[in-house]
Amino acid sequence: KNNDIPDSKSNRIASNEDEQLSWRLAKVRLEEANTRSFLKRKPLKLSYATSQKWIQNNWAPTTKAEFEDLVENGNLRTPYISKRPEEYYGRRGEWISWDHYLLGGCGG
Repeated sequence: KNNDIPDSKSNRIASNEDEQLSWRLAKVRLEEANTRSFLKRKPLKLSYATSQKWIQNNWAPTTKAEFEDLVENGNLRTPYISKRPEEYYGRRGEWISWDHYLLGGCGG
């Protein structure tokens, strides 16, 4: 028998190892792409009404200045509440006013 020609069992083992390596490489690439996509995403914020209710129930600032003090002092640490609600909800067409956001009715 010629030792330079691999037998069919060796070919099957090599082919299986190549498939395993290819599968693992594809998996790593997908995981890396998913991680990059996740890290680029902006965090989701609560809706205007839910954010308004949360602010009123948890901190109850009555002026824009008091709200900004909460942000500056690091008291507003949740990523789900915008630190700049006028800008954030304004872009979404939801902003009404500081008085409404901080003092207005929030539906329950």
